Amino acid sequence: MPVDQVKKEEIRKESKKLLDKFSKALDGIKSVDVNVVRDEDRRVEEEGLEGDKEFRDVMFENAPSVNKDFLIAEKKTW
Repeated sequence: MPVDQVKKEEIRKESKKLLDKFSKALDGIKSVDVNVVRDEDRRVEEEGLEGDKEFRDVMFENAPSVNKDFLIAEKKTW
């Protein structure tokens, strides 16, 4: 069912009105900078730190295919 030009113009004006109202509402919101402070940096592989054994065990239990110390996975199959 085609929309005539008058209806299109009506929809366009209503959309613009809603967007303008939304834009004004966003102007009233103050932005806040958030800084995250961590006690430790994230683990770097080269450091040789031990990983979370419980997490590793759960991953290996859930994996469809495992070969010794490796997960065998294919795209879109897990």
